[in-house]
Amino acid sequence: MNKFLIIISLLFLQFISFAQNVNLQPTIEPEFFSADEQITITYNVTGTSLSSLDDAYMWMWLPNNSTTDAPSNINPADSDPEATAQAKLQKLNENGQTLFRISLTPTLFYNQSADDITEIGMLLKGNDWSDGQSTDFTVEISQGFSVNISSPFGNYGFYEADDIINVELSSSENSTFEFFVDGILEYQESGITQFSFEHTVIDDGVAHDLIMKVNNGTDSEAFNYSYIVNPVVSNEPLPAGLQDGINYGDDATTVHLVLTAPNKENVFLIGTFNNWSLSDQYLMKKDGDQFWLEVSALIPGEEYQFQYLVDGEITIADPYAEKIGSEYDDPEIIRDNRYPELMPYPSGKTSHAVSYLQTNKTQFDWTDSDFQRPANEDLVIYELLIRDFTELRTYKAVTDRLDYLEDLGINAIQFMPVMEFEGNLSWGYNPYSMLALDKFYGTEYDFKTLVNEAHSRGMAIILDIALNHQFGRNSLARLYNEGDYGNPTSQNPWFNTSPRHDFNVGYDMNHESQYTQDYVDRVVAYWLEEYHVDGYRYDLSKGFTQKSTLGNVGAWGQYDASRVALLKRMADEQWSVDPDSYVILEHFAENTEEKELAEYGMMLWGNENHNFRNLAKGNSANVSGLSYQVKGWNEPHVIGYMESHDEERVAWDLKNSSSQNLAQQMQRLKLNAALFFLVPGPKMIWQFGEFGYDEELNNDRLGVKPTRWEYLDDPERNKLFQVYQSLIKLKTSTDYLNKDNFQWSGSGDLKWARYNNDDVKIVMMGNFSKSTQTFDQQILQAGTWYNYLTGQEVEIESEVAINLISGEFRILTSEPIENYIDEQAQSDIVLAERPIQTITKTKLFPNPTQNRIYIESAEQIKQILLKDLNGKSIPIQVEKIENRIALDLSSLQSGIYMLNYLEQGIQKQHRILKF
Repeated sequence: MNKFLIIISLLFLQFISFAQNVNLQPTIEPEFFSADEQITITYNVTGTSLSSLDDAYMWMWLPNNSTTDAPSNINPADSDPEATAQAKLQKLNENGQTLFRISLTPTLFYNQSADDITEIGMLLKGNDWSDGQSTDFTVEISQGFSVNISSPFGNYGFYEADDIINVELSSSENSTFEFFVDGILEYQESGITQFSFEHTVIDDGVAHDLIMKVNNGTDSEAFNYSYIVNPVVSNEPLPAGLQDGINYGDDATTVHLVLTAPNKENVFLIGTFNNWSLSDQYLMKKDGDQFWLEVSALIPGEEYQFQYLVDGEITIADPYAEKIGSEYDDPEIIRDNRYPELMPYPSGKTSHAVSYLQTNKTQFDWTDSDFQRPANEDLVIYELLIRDFTELRTYKAVTDRLDYLEDLGINAIQFMPVMEFEGNLSWGYNPYSMLALDKFYGTEYDFKTLVNEAHSRGMAIILDIALNHQFGRNSLARLYNEGDYGNPTSQNPWFNTSPRHDFNVGYDMNHESQYTQDYVDRVVAYWLEEYHVDGYRYDLSKGFTQKSTLGNVGAWGQYDASRVALLKRMADEQWSVDPDSYVILEHFAENTEEKELAEYGMMLWGNENHNFRNLAKGNSANVSGLSYQVKGWNEPHVIGYMESHDEERVAWDLKNSSSQNLAQQMQRLKLNAALFFLVPGPKMIWQFGEFGYDEELNNDRLGVKPTRWEYLDDPERNKLFQVYQSLIKLKTSTDYLNKDNFQWSGSGDLKWARYNNDDVKIVMMGNFSKSTQTFDQQILQAGTWYNYLTGQEVEIESEVAINLISGEFRILTSEPIENYIDEQAQSDIVLAERPIQTITKTKLFPNPTQNRIYIESAEQIKQILLKDLNGKSIPIQVEKIENRIALDLSSLQSGIYMLNYLEQGIQKQHRILKF
């Protein structure tokens, strides 16, 4: 069950985004109860869509555990058979009414101690999330004196003239009940546990506050309720220069707030400046689709919390707020002091997310004006999840590890989403407030410090950003949806009523809407300007389309001209703010579309995880997809990677599918890295791949993973780290890996890469098979060469071949180049390092050739096969002439081909140039 609890922040609202919410409150007997007492919960679903359910289940959680170490855990109703059985309600028909009822004891249901349970959250749901669910309901555990209010419900109400407000409260002990209207005592009754009163609404065009106080002689509780009769909105032009959100000016005592809300009638501003009450002073003015208000008399530098109350029913945070408060997430953040001096959420005064404003904020002292971003093709990106990078899980902890990343040699960090997301232990792809930094990791100052310090080390900062979708707490979604967290309605100008593709989670954004485009452009500009980030990796960019492909994933990946136009528009807007910023797409569409986007200036993810996992295990695989040239692109804009957060670890796969010892496993990972980094173009590594991280991903996909920093103390893993370090710095610290002088073969068991520079020539060769192979080295010139990783001098004669045992590789340079391997590791950094063994050369001539090429050998030649550089077999005519074999190449186009054959049971490979 605990595994489910960890991933709930993402999965919970993924499911309910397709459900309908029914506004129901349960009855609980007894009304006041302790955590270790059995209670009976009853939902009356008569006349609702839930009445048609055959089975219904409780979904229950602990909203507030800020004073204990117990998790704010949600008990799943269908995560496993045991949980399902205890969470299933009984369906009843009593007096013509349809009921669902369950009896349970909170301590047993949650498997927590009574001290850990102070409040319970609950809802009823169907067996399938699409069957619907009730709205959230919370109830406090009785701990001595307790009070419940059953009417009026909520904090605010809009009424007609002469309406009656029924006031009903109950207490666990005999108490004095007092009822106040606008601060004046209107009615009082003592020595009772049940209180009821009828209040006739006051129709004078202004808002009124009702306060209900209950006192047992020792303890007291109070409830606030505000109402108004038919508020009259003033239509006034929006002052020039204002934009949606919080507008700060030169006057530190004043802000202007703007909310776009088409088809809404009125909006009240509520917050700490008016004690979360309705007030005519805070009824926003209207100009077309926009509501606006000037808020004055603010104290400079003081933080205020606020919300918009829309049409008297919906409370939302400002969609463009830079800081968000959460009734669900903040208690844990405060308990663990993860965001020092965080203002507590105003529990009991409102519900749902609240936004912050603060004038005269202290400005961050940036010192990164001299930072130069790496060129696209030189990027070595380190994908990092702050939650799992250190045990502390903070921005500051990452800052403290920047020396490590600098030593490794990476020149860009790509953070998985840091925008405010639902829950505290998330991957971040369930965002809901896109201009707010998630507070679980620390403060805005902490993250700016991290960016500034990274820039000082030459590292760019790339943010992973999820704009395909948003989750249920998003203010723009909640403005027009079914219930608190149901599907967007057809009135919602930002979101589709249903997803357009099968991989959608949360609420699908309509990127053809001008409203959505304006929102996206604000979000993109904000992080570039406010946090000095250097670009974005756009999550699920293939979903930026209005073309519906539900039920046909293949069609989703086909060329989509409207999607291409939308992405170009978005990129143009980003580049208008910061012309050199990175635009990276997680796209995986057909190559014609990716090629067009790449040549427009965007970079695209290139997933080679499956192939490199096979290569690590000694299986055949073609990794030509690393090359932009093989894809037919004109620019090296494919970001190749062996691992990402979405892919199973290569080291885990290798560990669990072979009998190799650790040294052999690490050797296969070194071999992978040697080829990976020597192919031109930007590269990405997923955190800890550099020391062979081998924890499984998919046993608990979204769950918190151990860091395993201790792996660096293992000699074999540390050798892998040093190979990564040396290869990365060869790429980032020299000009030797020039794409214009590059040739390679990503197919076959024997793979190679070379750079024919005028000053320094570099050759990588590797045996990815499971047996010893002979590498024909016509690609090398005679003379003294240098093993890049060991510093060893190697004499190469013309017309020689090199034996490589399984998993062995060499990186040879025509001139010595400094590496980063320590002397102790240099002796055995490559498996079976030894002087190069030359063998009798089978003659292959002439090469280059125009029509024919001959193989001359005293040994028997078998299994002759010619391939192009993509690994495709080419049919040729073969003729035996005495001790020679003649190959007719006259019909082939000019180019480079690979000739493979067996000689004495050993696989040989030659590179042939046809002109």
